[in-house]
Amino acid sequence: MASRRGRASFGLVLLVALALVAARPRHVARVAQGRIEGTVQLAPGLSAKKPRIRLYGDYGPGSQPPRPPPSGEVANVVIYLDSVPWNGQAAPSAKPLRIEQRDETFVPHVLPVLRGSTVEFPNGDPLFHNVFSLSATKTFDLGRYPKGTSKSVRFERSGIVQVFCHIHSDMSAVVLVLDNPLFAVPVDGRYVIQDLPPGEYRVVAWHERIKPIAQHVRVSGDGVTVVDWVIPLPPPEEPRP
Repeated sequence: MASRRGRASFGLVLLVALALVAARPRHVARVAQGRIEGTVQLAPGLSAKKPRIRLYGDYGPGSQPPRPPPSGEVANVVIYLDSVPWNGQAAPSAKPLRIEQRDETFVPHVLPVLRGSTVEFPNGDPLFHNVFSLSATKTFDLGRYPKGTSKSVRFERSGIVQVFCHIHSDMSAVVLVLDNPLFAVPVDGRYVIQDLPPGEYRVVAWHERIKPIAQHVRVSGDGVTVVDWVIPLPPPEEPRP
């Protein structure tokens, strides 16, 4: 009889111990995250136009060296990570995704977005605009709408979407639709892409007037990988008379 009670007591103690072990919070190992950061500089690029041949050495436009790109062009560069597996889930953007129509100009001129995002096109001008695109990535026509109103477009496919206005032919913008949220636009010539697991990455610098430039880098946990860029940028095409 005493032996049975002893075995029962031992079994009860064992069950309580197992329950306490199961209830204990488990320690989840934290995966160290790294980041990529650096600077972006623009340099004069070669123009596709044929050089002017001057018979005399007089001073003039044909003899001047290439001019550096305007400093504001840095804001039209996008640095992103290519071919990164992504589960399609991302935190919502901290600020509204929008391209404003202001002073008969699209602002910003270049907007990178995650695939599946919706972009607003508010009209802030005291006149009508008609925003449209014939790009293969996304074709749309928002029709004419006045100041104080806005229309939106959802971008489901990745790629380049060139945006124009039917009423003002000199207005243009670009929506760069990417497959993951690991991208950045330089601010004051600097950029940061963070929260990266350790591994090998292909980093791409994009601008609408050049072919994308890529570098392969390795990111370590809790470390900073510096990737600087000097981008040769040809001058914009002069408008035809």
